[in-house]
Amino acid sequence: MGNPTATARARTKPTTGLLSGLGLVVTGAGLVLRRRRLFGLGLIPPLITTVLFLVLFASASFLSPGIAVWLTPFAEGWPGVAALRAVVSVLVVAVSGVLLVLLFTATTLALGAPLYDRISEEVDAYAGSYASSPDEGLLRALWSAFTHLLKTVAISLPAGAGILLVGLIPGVGGVLAAIASALFGGWTITLEMTGSPAGRRGIRSFAARHRLLARDPWLALGFGVPVFLLLSVPVVSLLVFPIATAAGTLLTRRLAAR
Repeated sequence: MGNPTATARARTKPTTGLLSGLGLVVTGAGLVLRRRRLFGLGLIPPLITTVLFLVLFASASFLSPGIAVWLTPFAEGWPGVAALRAVVSVLVVAVSGVLLVLLFTATTLALGAPLYDRISEEVDAYAGSYASSPDEGLLRALWSAFTHLLKTVAISLPAGAGILLVGLIPGVGGVLAAIASALFGGWTITLEMTGSPAGRRGIRSFAARHRLLARDPWLALGFGVPVFLLLSVPVVSLLVFPIATAAGTLLTRRLAAR
């Protein structure tokens, strides 16, 4: 077992960690953009999944007023019921956006696994050697991807409900919900984007990856929050996947060395 004191010392300070994580994204962009063929291949999976998730987001936006009414039956007859339901409707759209970004990421990475694995492997080879763990068999890898997607859904749905409730706090709810969305989304995106390089190091389970990020949570959030925000922008998100894959590999290398 590792020494908790040594681990604590290894963690960066909040500002330093956040800036270092953002720096990894910039470095990852430079590495991928110099490999145009890989960058182009990395755009194919999000092109396929973007259409589906844009339709889902548009549907959530269209249905949000009805969902707001369904969520607030107790407010019927209140003087400010229309304003309350307008706020709830906006929160439903915002939380739906957070959940769809996370599911969009997990689905795109699963669909484009061979392409993103190749990008990650090239970045690993460029950055230096590492101790590679034996590959999973095909069936086991497919099962792992399926169970991971289920775990992402199982965690994201209650978290989204919690963020929705936080948003209803008078005065400060909107700000707190936005911060909670960015932090939760950033952490979850980081878990996704470190999957390939962590798996090559034998760190395959959801819990094991969480422990890896916990070695330096500010560094992980410095990477994950900007990636999550960029993935929230429909057109920009197409360009982010290959860049985040490269940056996630650099992040994994740094954390695994702790």
